[in-house]
Amino acid sequence: MIPYENEVNDKLTIPEMNKDICVGCGGCEYACPTKPFKAIYVDGNPVHKQAKKPEVEKLEPVNLEEDFPF
Repeated sequence: MIPYENEVNDKLTIPEMNKDICVGCGGCEYACPTKPFKAIYVDGNPVHKQAKKPEVEKLEPVNLEEDFPF
Protein backbone atom coordinates (compact mmCIF):
# COMPACT_ATOMS: atom_id res chain seq x y z
CA MET A 1 0.00 0.00 0.00
CA ILE A 2 1.34 3.42 -0.94
CA PRO A 3 0.14 6.93 0.04
CA TYR A 4 -2.15 8.53 -2.55
CA GLU A 5 -2.26 12.30 -2.94
CA ASN A 6 -5.71 13.70 -3.70
CA GLU A 7 -7.43 17.07 -4.05
CA VAL A 8 -9.26 17.02 -0.70
CA ASN A 9 -6.13 15.96 1.21
CA ASP A 10 -7.66 12.75 2.57
CA LYS A 11 -5.17 10.22 3.92
CA LEU A 12 -5.60 7.45 1.41
CA THR A 13 -3.46 4.48 0.48
CA ILE A 14 -3.79 2.43 -2.67
CA PRO A 15 -2.44 -0.99 -3.60
CA GLU A 16 0.66 -1.14 -5.77
CA MET A 17 1.79 -4.26 -7.58
CA ASN A 18 5.36 -5.07 -8.49
CA LYS A 19 5.16 -7.05 -11.76
CA ASP A 20 8.71 -8.33 -11.29
CA ILE A 21 7.85 -10.36 -8.18
CA CYS A 22 4.13 -11.08 -8.67
CA VAL A 23 3.39 -14.77 -9.20
CA GLY A 24 -0.35 -14.29 -9.70
CA CYS A 25 -1.40 -16.25 -6.61
CA GLY A 26 -4.20 -13.84 -5.62
CA GLY A 27 -3.12 -13.55 -1.97
CA CYS A 28 -3.28 -9.75 -2.08
CA GLU A 29 -6.80 -9.86 -3.52
CA TYR A 30 -7.94 -12.25 -0.81
CA ALA A 31 -6.41 -10.13 1.98
CA CYS A 32 -7.76 -6.81 0.65
CA PRO A 33 -10.02 -5.30 3.35
CA THR A 34 -12.20 -3.12 1.07
CA LYS A 35 -15.88 -3.97 0.76
CA PRO A 36 -18.07 -4.67 -1.12
CA PHE A 37 -15.50 -4.78 -3.94
CA LYS A 38 -11.78 -5.53 -3.71
CA ALA A 39 -9.33 -2.73 -4.55
CA ILE A 40 -7.21 -5.18 -6.53
CA TYR A 41 -8.20 -8.00 -8.85
CA VAL A 42 -5.79 -10.77 -9.83
CA ASP A 43 -6.43 -12.65 -13.05
CA GLY A 44 -3.29 -14.78 -12.79
CA ASN A 45 0.07 -14.45 -14.46
CA PRO A 46 -0.05 -15.40 -18.17
CA VAL A 47 3.37 -17.06 -17.86
CA HIS A 48 1.86 -19.70 -15.57
CA LYS A 49 -0.72 -20.58 -18.21
CA GLN A 50 2.16 -21.69 -20.44
CA ALA A 51 3.64 -24.08 -17.88
CA LYS A 52 3.92 -27.69 -18.99
CA LYS A 53 3.47 -30.74 -16.83
CA PRO A 54 6.75 -32.38 -15.84
CA GLU A 55 7.76 -35.56 -17.60
CA VAL A 56 7.27 -38.56 -15.37
CA GLU A 57 10.03 -41.14 -15.42
CA LYS A 58 9.01 -44.75 -15.03
CA LEU A 59 10.98 -46.36 -12.19
CA GLU A 60 12.23 -49.90 -12.29
CA PRO A 61 11.02 -52.21 -9.50
CA VAL A 62 13.53 -52.76 -6.69
CA ASN A 63 14.47 -56.22 -5.43
CA LEU A 64 14.49 -55.62 -1.67
CA GLU A 65 16.43 -58.82 -0.91
CA GLU A 66 19.38 -57.78 -3.06
CA ASP A 67 19.15 -53.98 -3.20
CA PHE A 68 18.17 -53.12 0.38
CA PRO A 69 20.37 -50.16 1.37
CA PHE A 70 21.56 -51.49 4.78
